[in-house]
Amino acid sequence: MKLLVSALILIAFFGFLAYTNPNIDSYDQFINQRIQAKTGQSNDPLQGMIGSVLGGVASRLMVQQTERKDYIFFSAYDTAIGNKHIRAIGIVNHFYLTEDQVFKDQALQSP
Repeated sequence: MKLLVSALILIAFFGFLAYTNPNIDSYDQFINQRIQAKTGQSNDPLQGMIGSVLGGVASRLMVQQTERKDYIFFSAYDTAIGNKHIRAIGIVNHFYLTEDQVFKDQALQSP
């Protein structure tokens, strides 16, 4: 009986991980939030406005340069911009940066 309960708990846990594995659209939103947060830190209101208007376009362009490796329970993302990279792990609908050479002065995690 304990074995059956343990097996059901493991199946439920891995099912939850697979279900909450974020897709590329979620990564697009994550990058957009990072761009808006970066431009919002500026004291220049024009830069903040440009960041909020063009952040979506820039994030879509960045996502086009992204390689996603889907490991069923989590995903690894590698965005190459020239010779700089943003690398992140997506798990349970959140992203955790492992390397950020583009926004390196800003340590943000997704909420």
